[in-house]
Amino acid sequence: MMNPSHKLAILAGAIAVFSVTSYLSLADRPNVETTKNRVVYVPSFEADSLATTDVLTEKLFAEHDLQILNVWASWCGVCKREHDELLSLSRAGVPIIGLNYRDQSHAAQEYLAREGNPYAKVIFDPKGELGIDLGIIGTPETYLIDQEGQILIKYRGEINKDKWNAIFSKFFDISI
Repeated sequence: MMNPSHKLAILAGAIAVFSVTSYLSLADRPNVETTKNRVVYVPSFEADSLATTDVLTEKLFAEHDLQILNVWASWCGVCKREHDELLSLSRAGVPIIGLNYRDQSHAAQEYLAREGNPYAKVIFDPKGELGIDLGIIGTPETYLIDQEGQILIKYRGEINKDKWNAIFSKFFDISI
């Protein structure tokens, strides 16, 4: 029979191995993924709108040749840092759809009322179901999606001036 300190040492070792493995697998993932060599589409979905009684579907991406899908939450600190950039892009004419991910409706609505709303529409995904289908790892994530619903670019992390200008601006001819 193992003594308690031996069990604790084995448990601590297992946690350490799991932590290092998880960190390394996430650290190796690129922040920018393109789909040049494969075709990836937004999955079919039906979801509530954050601010209206509308039911939103993947058809909302047919409204523009290209659109941005921004995954965010009111509790996300990095999302708050990128918010002013998104407002600037929206004012410049970039069509942006928000995906409010694993959040509470009232908190998200209060945040947008207080800080401004850069989104043409906001998909409300409180359980993260659409997020799982999209392969979201965390917030924020930003996607470039064409009129057919094809995901052209997936970016993990904060959108700031440098990232926008390097990754997305050429598609909209808008720099910030």
